[in-house]
Amino acid sequence: MIQDKHWAIFGPGISMKSAFMQDLQKGVVPDLLNHFSEKRGVLFSTYTLQKFIKEEVQHDDYTLSEAEHRSIRTFSSGEQRKALLNYLISLHPDFIVFDNIFDMLDVESREILTRRLSDLSQKTPIIQVVKRKDNLLPFIKNAIRIENEKISYSGTIEQYEQLFITENSIKLKEQLPPPLEHITLEQNPLIQFTHVTVSYADRTIVKNINWEIKNGDFWQLKGPNGSGKTTLLTMITGDNPKAYGQDIVLFGHKRGTGESIWDIKKKIGYVTPSLTTLFRGWNTVEKMVISGLVDSIGLYKKPTELQKQVAGQWIKLIGLAALKHQRFATLSEVQQCMVLIARAMIKHPPLLILDEPAHGLDDTSASLLTSLINKISDEGQTTIIYVSHRKEPGLKPRQVFELIPGDSGSQGRIQKK
Repeated sequence: MIQDKHWAIFGPGISMKSAFMQDLQKGVVPDLLNHFSEKRGVLFSTYTLQKFIKEEVQHDDYTLSEAEHRSIRTFSSGEQRKALLNYLISLHPDFIVFDNIFDMLDVESREILTRRLSDLSQKTPIIQVVKRKDNLLPFIKNAIRIENEKISYSGTIEQYEQLFITENSIKLKEQLPPPLEHITLEQNPLIQFTHVTVSYADRTIVKNINWEIKNGDFWQLKGPNGSGKTTLLTMITGDNPKAYGQDIVLFGHKRGTGESIWDIKKKIGYVTPSLTTLFRGWNTVEKMVISGLVDSIGLYKKPTELQKQVAGQWIKLIGLAALKHQRFATLSEVQQCMVLIARAMIKHPPLLILDEPAHGLDDTSASLLTSLINKISDEGQTTIIYVSHRKEPGLKPRQVFELIPGDSGSQGRIQKK
């Protein structure tokens, strides 16, 4: 029965570049997975998507987007993943390996994809690499755990959950480091949208948005794909020219009354997983964190002893003191994210924006990240906007601003906690 041939793979830090995963796609497998021996598999992963994008850039290979007559780079993240899935299925592989299949998808998109994969599972064996337990596909009943390139466990999903999956509650023991200089609180409200409507051509993205963000607030901004979350963020960061002519107040100044985009950006710490691509050089953890004091990508001047001291306090807080001289690019995903948050927070900016920071993390890593964000909210004065489709276990936003799509654009609603 084909349903017995679906497997979930768990384990810390599983890489799609690892020897185990590379061998698996070639049908070189341990005895436990002998059903896949000498079979031809394909990999659905961000790693695979990036290879197609690279081929398009370097060799004008438009395999994923040929039918649309445009570059795959112009697709939204959801459209890119759909195009990749359609292409892989068209190859008629013996099996498909799925990695982080639900990343960046809203609830409705997840449900649609789950139904499609359930249909696909009737004829094609599926292997799912699972990082978050609530992402497990419902038709998968078998599990293995990979540690150090070897299988350390095999059995049923139910047995695996009893042995390995527990609710994480990670606490950071160090206190939040103080700022180098005394903080003068910005004028309240920090950010204010009044009857803001944004349209492109004939399409209205958001309509009549009223949102007031005060000093010390901790907001979660949520809404389905395409609802306008990025539009609102770019209004706040000064990157969207549509902000001109709107009734938007940023840090006490109405947008368009003379402040520069750099005046706005220096008051904002911004963290998103895509930032890691900017730091692929020889920057160490220490240099990365110190660079947040001078708003640079990397560090080009010799830091002072005081700068090293405060950076050391942040590095100790995030548990990486032993790695402060290690290259940032060699860190794990959660370590990189923690460093980026420390870099953003070292100046205690008035506003910290966290855009899908838990993207790609497993449950334990996400719990560690959540602990840091809650600590910043509890012990600091920085206002936080956390952007995500999902409700992260343990995260404690005090307010939720939800975008609700409609025929005439998304409208905003404040959820009561």
